[in-house]
This record gives sequence, structure tokens and C-alpha cells, in this order.
Amino acid sequence: MIKVNFYLNDDKQLVGFRISGHASYGEYGKDIVCAAVSALAINTVNSIKQFTRDSIEVQSDDEGGFLNVVLLKSPSDKTLLLFNSLEFGLTNIKKRYDKNIQISYREVYLC
Repeated sequence: MIKVNFYLNDDKQLVGFRISGHASYGEYGKDIVCAAVSALAINTVNSIKQFTRDSIEVQSDDEGGFLNVVLLKSPSDKTLLLFNSLEFGLTNIKKRYDKNIQISYREVYLC
């Protein structure tokens, strides 16, 4: 199962996320749920780097089963939009593949 944990600041704004695990929907390399989640998550990271001035810390593993992204300060409007878009996309995937993805939220404190 893919586990998604969205990070919220004091104002309940999305300020990061952690994705871990594998969907186990299909065989390795052909799993459409993993591919969809990966595409959305990687595009979000790349878009924040390309289209905003916000600084993020990114951690990942070599096997592709772990991605942790955290803003280093309060989010700009552009980054909020990108995080909300990721949340929207993942929530819609969960509606169709509920047994393969879990979404939760956790409050964090930014420095």
C-alpha cells in the first residue's frame, strides 16, 4: 500500500508530504497506481523548483518507494496551489484505488 502523509502548518496549509510504499496493484514496473502517484509527486517537486522561489528539502530512496518533501519556510501562493493540486490528484486516485493508497495529515512546525 502507498501511504501518503501531508504536512500542515499552523494555518492548516499544505507545506510538504511524505509518500512511501508500493501500491501492489500490478506487477513491478507495470503498476499503474504507483506510476500515477509517482508522476504527480515528481511533477509537484519539479514544478516547485521551476516555477517558485520557495526552498524545499527533498529526500528519496533509490528504489522509488520513498519521497519526503518539506518547505523550509511558509509557502507562497504558487506552492500552495501546487500542493493542493497534488492533494486533489492523489485524493482522486484514492477514490478509484482505495485499497492501494492511504492518505493522512499531520501538523508540523516550520522554522
